[in-house]
Amino acid sequence: MAYLAWANTNADADSIEASLDTRAGVESFNWTPPSGGGTKWVCREWSRTLENYNNNSVQATFKQVVEP
Repeated sequence: MAYLAWANTNADADSIEASLDTRAGVESFNWTPPSGGGTKWVCREWSRTLENYNNNSVQATFKQVVEP
């Protein structure tokens, strides 16, 4: 598992959330963690917090999936 957090403007946070919503926690996607080893991942849990005006924090948990 990988725990990620992004600090963003409202527009960037909207984009991240839209991407996660579109996949609905079911569709896998390609992601390469900082340690390398790009593989397929799924994100079933995420949240968004308004830190202050036009500054949001998006937190997500990515889980690696094995596809046949």
